[in-house]
Amino acid sequence: MKMRKIAPIAALAILIACNNSKKNNEPGKESSEITNIPAENSATPTATSAIVAYSIGDTLRKVGGSVLLQKDKEKLSPGNDNLAVVTANGSDGESIVVNFLFALKPGIYPVVGLSFSRENQVFGGLLGGTPKLTNYKVTLTQCEDLGSNNFGGHKWKISGSVDGEVTIEAMGIMKIDKNHPSEIKVNKISFSNLTFDDNWEEMMKQAIDKMKEKKN
Repeated sequence: MKMRKIAPIAALAILIACNNSKKNNEPGKESSEITNIPAENSATPTATSAIVAYSIGDTLRKVGGSVLLQKDKEKLSPGNDNLAVVTANGSDGESIVVNFLFALKPGIYPVVGLSFSRENQVFGGLLGGTPKLTNYKVTLTQCEDLGSNNFGGHKWKISGSVDGEVTIEAMGIMKIDKNHPSEIKVNKISFSNLTFDDNWEEMMKQAIDKMKEKKN
C-alpha cells in the first residue's frame, strides 16, 4: 500500500520538475512555485492551514489533511461527477478517509466511502473502500476556483463538514479477532482549506509517461 502511494507522488514530482526546468530555460520567464503540497500534521494549525478535524468520544482531533479529485466512473449520483478523497493522518497511527461525490460548487453531497484506522484496528475499506452511496452527507460550504495550476487545469479550495455522527464497521478480516471492536463512531468531521487540482488524473498520466521516458 505504501509503495502505491509513493509512486504517484514521485511521478508527479518528476512532472513538476521537468515543467519548471523547461520554464526556467525560456527567456523572460520565472519559475512558478508549487503551493498545493498537503499540509503536515501540526499542533498549532493556522487559520489558513489545510485541516481535518474529527471527534472520537469526547476527544477532538485537528490534523493536517489533503484531498485528491477523481472522476466518478460509476455515475452514482447524476450531476455530481467528481469524487473527493479526503485523507488525514494523525498521531499514534490514526488515519481517517472520507470520500464524497460533488459538483464544483457549495452544496449538500453524498458520502460514498469512509475508513478509520489506528494501531491494530481497521474500520471500513482501505482509502474509503469501493464507492457506494451511504446515508451520510457532506455540506460543502466553500468551493473556490483559485485559477490556473499551470498544468492545463485549475486549482480549487474546499471546506465543509460531514453532517452528524458516522458509524464505520470493522473491516471484514479484522472481525476474525474477537477483541477487535465491531464498529467505531466518529463525530464532528470537518475539513477546511483543502486544495486540489481538477485535472489530477491527467497530471498523473503525464508524470508516469515522463517516468517511462526517463527509463528508456
